[in-house]
Amino acid sequence: MTLVDRARLAARLVALLAIPGIALAPGDARAQSAEAEVLFREGRKLLKAGRLEAGCDKLEASERLESSLGTLLNLGDCREKLGRHASAWAAFRKAEAVAKRSGNEAKRQAEAGRRAAALEPRLSNMVIQVTAPVDGLVVRREDEVVDPAVWNTAVPLDPDTYTIVAEAPGYKPWRAEVPIGGKLRRQVVTVPKLERLPVAVKPPEPPAPVAVAPSPMASSPLSAPLGARVEEPIVIRRARPGMWTPARKISAGLAVVGAASLGGGIYYGLRSRDQQADSNELCPQTLCDNASGLRLNDQAQTSATRANILYAVGGTAMAASILIWVLGAPEDETVVTPTVGAGRVGVSFGGKF
Repeated sequence: MTLVDRARLAARLVALLAIPGIALAPGDARAQSAEAEVLFREGRKLLKAGRLEAGCDKLEASERLESSLGTLLNLGDCREKLGRHASAWAAFRKAEAVAKRSGNEAKRQAEAGRRAAALEPRLSNMVIQVTAPVDGLVVRREDEVVDPAVWNTAVPLDPDTYTIVAEAPGYKPWRAEVPIGGKLRRQVVTVPKLERLPVAVKPPEPPAPVAVAPSPMASSPLSAPLGARVEEPIVIRRARPGMWTPARKISAGLAVVGAASLGGGIYYGLRSRDQQADSNELCPQTLCDNASGLRLNDQAQTSATRANILYAVGGTAMAASILIWVLGAPEDETVVTPTVGAGRVGVSFGGKF
């Protein structure tokens, strides 16, 4: 054995002396990479100084860089002293498996198994029970994804309060704070069936803008400078109303009155003629003393007067009806003409009547 080999063996023996009950035998007591070696040594120094938390951190860092049997045994012992029984149990079980694979570490394999078995009655377990899984369900424990194979299975955990989160696309996330440790050695956490998020309804798209022809007033002559006369007509067209405007309704009423009056005039005119003929038969002479003839003559004069009055009323009504009918025609166009001149501004209106 060379001097270098002897020095390495001595270092391994010194490291193992700190773990009571572990047989001292040549083997891989610590990691071999430079970084892992430095961390292992610093961790051992911190443990000897009584700084267990800092020493454990260094040993964990060394183990992450390069796993070794010696580091695992020291790490398990350190975690047990800190009361982190689940982590210590896991380190001892891993050390037991590493020793078994090496084939020449029977004593340290036995020691690691004994230490792990002694911790098992003191372990606290958590069961994450998932009874109603949904598509895309992810369960996390302290931001660490829990494999679905571990659901509904008791897992040893160090005493602490753990945040359990369950989430899936399209569902409301679920969260719970679960304490582990104390007298309760088994904690069951049931993840409920997640609630669906409300479906967002797409708002209706606004109607497409309607193209509006530019108003003639957009280029209104009113914007011209004072002093220049501008007369550009602006035609405002409106929908033609119905034929029966209020004026034409009056016209129709007058036409009815006129027709009735003319009819009455014709009646009394004919009656006057008949009465006058009867009167002439009874009184053929200018002078007449026949009472019936005189009465018929008076009646003929009265009927003639009535006929004349009705003719006048009917004619006037018919004439007024025709005039109002023409003037009351529906209006279909109005013309607005702005007028701008020197020192004045005006607007003129015109239309069809």
